[in-house]
Amino acid sequence: MASSESKKIEQPLLTQKYYGLRLGTTRVIYKEDAPSTSFWIMNEKEYPILVQTQVYNDDKSSKAPFIVTPPILKVESNARTRLKVIPTSNLFNKNEESLYWLCVKGVPPLNDNESNNKNNITTNLNVNVVTNSCIKLIYRPKTIDLTTMEIADKLKLERKGNSIVI
Repeated sequence: MASSESKKIEQPLLTQKYYGLRLGTTRVIYKEDAPSTSFWIMNEKEYPILVQTQVYNDDKSSKAPFIVTPPILKVESNARTRLKVIPTSNLFNKNEESLYWLCVKGVPPLNDNESNNKNNITTNLNVNVVTNSCIKLIYRPKTIDLTTMEIADKLKLERKGNSIVI
């Protein structure tokens, strides 16, 4: 093979897409008498990402009686959007809070830059990391959704000897 026809091997081209999806809260509280609740997400990167949401039971193995709308969406670079959490059932425990997991998966775009130079052999290594962030979704029934003043009004103080019993 003549040296003029030999192909030049270049350094590998490494493309990295970092996760840049920020959730606007650490937990979402759904109150029993509300038709829905919402939270926001923000894409902090310079490229669009695909976002998929899912709600799981407290063991994270089965789906919960909630949906998030939209369940899948494209979030443009440096954009912020609001997602809505809606119950799909009314079969909740009415006496205590219930814990669920609201998971948001961010998928960066694939890199489609390819070398068209036929004299070079280019090795492309694309690293795309899909991250699934989960936050608590708490169902709060009306029976325990009390204000501080309502709780204070329900306290009963009683003096027994030298002690106070609450």
